[in-house]
Amino acid sequence: MTRLRSALWLPIFDELADPAVVARLAADAEEAGWHGVFVWDHLRWREPVRQAADPWITLTAIATATRRLRFGPMVTPLARRRPAKVARETATLDRLGGGRLTLGVGLG
Repeated sequence: MTRLRSALWLPIFDELADPAVVARLAADAEEAGWHGVFVWDHLRWREPVRQAADPWITLTAIATATRRLRFGPMVTPLARRRPAKVARETATLDRLGGGRLTLGVGLG
């Protein structure tokens, strides 16, 4: 496995609330030689945030738009989610991405 050397972390709100935009950005990052793209996983946002994307849908878009790039959530607040659902989502997403998912979990 190649060591992760450079990565983008993206707050997926407002201008980056569109998973297609983030997927294109990830594909461009991969082409430019970046090693990873990671997104924020928040359940609540404060103003002035107007729009926010779902991190798992966005990560799915990244997985399908790239081939080598590592991807994942910055830190998933496991205490605020259903662990069994997160386990299914991450296993499926890792399979879709060919084993490139990096999962960070925390208390939130």
